[in-house]
Amino acid sequence: MKAILLLALCLFAVFGTGAQATNVSGIITKDVQWTPQHNPYRIVGDVLVPRGVRLAIAPGVQIIVAKNPEATPDIPQLDQLDSRQIAIKIEGALMCVGKKGNFITMAPENGAAYECGWYGVVFNGANDKFCELAFTAISGASAGITVNKCGPLVRNCILEYNNAGAQCNHGGDLRLYNCNVAYNFIAGIRVDDANPQIMNSLIVFNRNNGLWCDGRSAVTFEYNCVFGNPDGNQLSCDPRLGALAAKNGRKDSCDFAHNIYKNPIFAGSGDDSAAVEGDVTLATDKSRITDTVLARVLHRDLVDSQSVNQRHIRFPRYTLSKYSPCIGAGNPNERFNNADKTKNTMGVFGGPDFSRVRD
Repeated sequence: MKAILLLALCLFAVFGTGAQATNVSGIITKDVQWTPQHNPYRIVGDVLVPRGVRLAIAPGVQIIVAKNPEATPDIPQLDQLDSRQIAIKIEGALMCVGKKGNFITMAPENGAAYECGWYGVVFNGANDKFCELAFTAISGASAGITVNKCGPLVRNCILEYNNAGAQCNHGGDLRLYNCNVAYNFIAGIRVDDANPQIMNSLIVFNRNNGLWCDGRSAVTFEYNCVFGNPDGNQLSCDPRLGALAAKNGRKDSCDFAHNIYKNPIFAGSGDDSAAVEGDVTLATDKSRITDTVLARVLHRDLVDSQSVNQRHIRFPRYTLSKYSPCIGAGNPNERFNNADKTKNTMGVFGGPDFSRVRD
């Protein structure tokens, strides 16, 4: 029987919340939108968006992927691993666009970090003009995003705790801007016979490599922060990447493509605290003042370290510290400007709120 989109409400609790899940698998045969009113969407088998069909995913949608896939015989499998895991496959159009304060999330059901409980989102010859991921967090996949023979726009996304954050194969000319690619296992981004554009992103703290290329692909890799990838920030890439030289008026050293190789310093982190301690422009913490008379005079003007720490706790993950070298260090082209018109800040919370970077 021909596989079709299955949208059925199931009467069981998910993650102990008591919420009913919307089960999904099969081929989507007509345009459809997923909305938070039907959260969570539980992917129980491969999902395919064929050519001529569009899947739209609204801000706040939660997608969880079942561990044991149902059979979907009408959906071609990409490889042996794909036959054992669930994938969301896009050959038509996908508009998966969240908001800065209301991300879309995709993760394995009851999965642990590095478990790689599903295959990931696959763009396979998809319609570039109508494929966009924004303000979406993808985790626990063999590859958070796989791109073949197309060039979807992926911006302001978090790709973390996957085997590879993104994989570009055989003409997979991904356009990846203002993303955080962090804590993945084998590589942040893997490139094989493709020419992706990667800008304004944080490729940091991946378990092995940051950017892993095939030695022949022409990768546009500019204005990124690459740091803390112990097996190499770049492997088999243009040898000029990572060769630092202060130039073009920058205070920090960067390579020929304006990439920086420093800790991005996230707000509330130990490195942020160390930067605060070393900032001679800040007033002395009142707890360290021994002259109590002077303390009473200056009290209202001093920074209280406890209140600073409490403020940091309220920051979303991956918010940059004010001491971060990534602030205002992105591509200076106006189309990449932050929402407040200032120069692009690298990472998921920088750049425009709405896409102005399609071309």
